[in-house]
Amino acid sequence: MEGVYEARTPRSGKLFSRARRVFAGGVNHNARFYEPYPIFVKRARGQHIWDEDGHRYTDYWMGHMALILGHSPEVVTAALRDQLTDGTHFGTGSRLSVELGEHVKAAVPCAELLRFCNTGAEATMYLVRLARGYSRRRVVIKMAGGWHGFNTELNKGVHEPFDAPESEGILPEEQEHVVTVRFNDLEDARRAVKASKGDVAAILLEPVLGAGGCIPAEREYLKGLRELADETGTLLAFDEVITGFRVAYGGAQEHYGVVPDLAALGKVVGGGLPVGLVCGRKEILSLADPSRKGRFVSIGGGTFSENPLTMAAGLATLRYLRRHSRDVYPRLAQLGGQLRSGVDRALSEQRVNAKTTGLGSLFLTHFMSGPPVEGRGKEDSNLSREFGLSMMTRGIFLLPGHAGGISACHTDSDIEAFVDAAGQFRPKTGK
Repeated sequence: MEGVYEARTPRSGKLFSRARRVFAGGVNHNARFYEPYPIFVKRARGQHIWDEDGHRYTDYWMGHMALILGHSPEVVTAALRDQLTDGTHFGTGSRLSVELGEHVKAAVPCAELLRFCNTGAEATMYLVRLARGYSRRRVVIKMAGGWHGFNTELNKGVHEPFDAPESEGILPEEQEHVVTVRFNDLEDARRAVKASKGDVAAILLEPVLGAGGCIPAEREYLKGLRELADETGTLLAFDEVITGFRVAYGGAQEHYGVVPDLAALGKVVGGGLPVGLVCGRKEILSLADPSRKGRFVSIGGGTFSENPLTMAAGLATLRYLRRHSRDVYPRLAQLGGQLRSGVDRALSEQRVNAKTTGLGSLFLTHFMSGPPVEGRGKEDSNLSREFGLSMMTRGIFLLPGHAGGISACHTDSDIEAFVDAAGQFRPKTGK
């Protein structure tokens, strides 16, 4: 499969060689690297991207799943054109930021107050600081496999075996008060809270475990965590950087009917431009008010927070989603269901041991090696990479081993083509 891929993408191969002389590893985000080399994209529109060799792909990576309306939707590009004439960066507040904040507050159940920043990773960093500042406790409980950006404290328990350091340069004492528990296991969370002896500031999780496998939370599990937090005076926090405005207009909070005390969002909120935000209960976020006297939680926000281009793109996106939410979200869920069931059926017919997980428009196909052990299967990363390359040679772009997202531009025909391409996968590394 690599030979076919390399024969199709020689310009990307040459660009990667150049990139390796400029960037560490040839990439600017670890997730974007895969062997033999990643494609380099020249342009994008709707559900499609075109690489430097001129090949068109139907895109399911969708800018790290940030592009729910597809690439360069007219409602967003028009807003950006208008804003460009008025300025690209103010370094001050603007009407746009107030209006986008009002849309977020009206949509997200827990968002009584919020603060914009530049990335989801910043938002989760601020979330932890707020939780500790409000509760005056130290411990943060997170999920095994949970990814919350490259924050020093939260970059723990992301990859198996979950107890090994995720990176050099992180001191053990910097993660001393972060505890990892099993996702969808309420009793494990209970044990961790009890063991902390009243020192848990927050229970933090993605309602759909992203990098950990695109695994949806069980509704009763989230309800149980809400009850556990209330019983023990602990804050419940959601990382909705992926799920916010994607699984429902009000995010996973709306979908599951469970309201956290704090939440971090990003991706969709920026309409395709860099963004992050932390939101939550008024009494918690009020600690970040620079005019307050006494206890204060410092949230810098960053030089480019509430950048007017991002605010314009985000506002255009959320306005569209609000007007069309009754059509967009059921449609995305329908397409997601068709894709997940269709891929599993197609791979099963080829006797490939695989299972596609996800929720709404999110999905990830897991390739298993051997039978499950203690109820858990071991995943085959080689098969996952082969599958991604196979799909790319058939004009479908996935980032191997990572979750994908469907946009409002995708059609039934796109999903049928995806399932058909999956059915043509012939693994070399085994079944």
